[in-house]
Amino acid sequence: MLVAAVLVMGLFVMSFLVAAYQTHALFLRTRSIVVREIAGAITADFNRALAAMLALATRSYYDHYRFTDFTSNFEEYGLQPRDLNSAKDVAYLYLNAWANVQRTVYAEYGVQISWHPCASPLPRNPRVYVYDLFLIYWNKTHDNKPYAASYACAQLQLNITNVGFYHWTTNSLIGLVLIIDEVNERSNSIVFTVLVDNGTYYGLLLAKGWVEVYLYRNGRWEAASIKDVTYEGLGRYNVTLDESKGSSIKGSSRVLVVVSDERGILVVTQQETATSDEEQRGRRP
Repeated sequence: MLVAAVLVMGLFVMSFLVAAYQTHALFLRTRSIVVREIAGAITADFNRALAAMLALATRSYYDHYRFTDFTSNFEEYGLQPRDLNSAKDVAYLYLNAWANVQRTVYAEYGVQISWHPCASPLPRNPRVYVYDLFLIYWNKTHDNKPYAASYACAQLQLNITNVGFYHWTTNSLIGLVLIIDEVNERSNSIVFTVLVDNGTYYGLLLAKGWVEVYLYRNGRWEAASIKDVTYEGLGRYNVTLDESKGSSIKGSSRVLVVVSDERGILVVTQQETATSDEEQRGRRP
């Protein structure tokens, strides 16, 4: 009888342990799915919100009134034309409001969210860092090429208390880089490279973004007529200007390129032409 009782008790304990293990395993599998879905959705939305604020900053800095359909929506919150500090203030208000919305949407999961600016080097230019949320780094030179970047960097911190998920952090680096590789007077064309975020080649300029070219002549900038834009791969584009409509690089001392991606982030840089070099040496083109 004693032996039978021990065996029965052993079977009962083993059954209980197996059931407990299966329950725990099911909880872990369920939790991992919930965590992945919630963390992925919040992170993606944070990246969109950060990109929207960078687009606002770059557009207001470049030409506030040209993009007034967008920029005017934030003037009541203190946005000022060509004022990066006011754009940062607006971004703080917007991102804090975004965090409050996420806490409400995922309240049943006990979501806790915080964020703050972080620091990161720029792609292809590791000596320059983005910090204090935004960096507009236009009309610069790197590796003897005209270089420009518009960037935002922020760290997102997340707890999902109701499923026991704590201390998750991720850095969001959002931005756009423009590098002018060549200005060719003979073919009347400009070759440049576009990168996004952590240095990924951007191949959607023709489908979702846009490019503008300006020529500096007679003491002012003039919009150039673009004849053709060709994507050569690895983020490299070749823009040919329409000389029949008066858009000739030979008559310009400088060339300005403006690029926007589908998120609305702008980047701007320029290069002096061979014509400018000849003028500096006292020779007429």
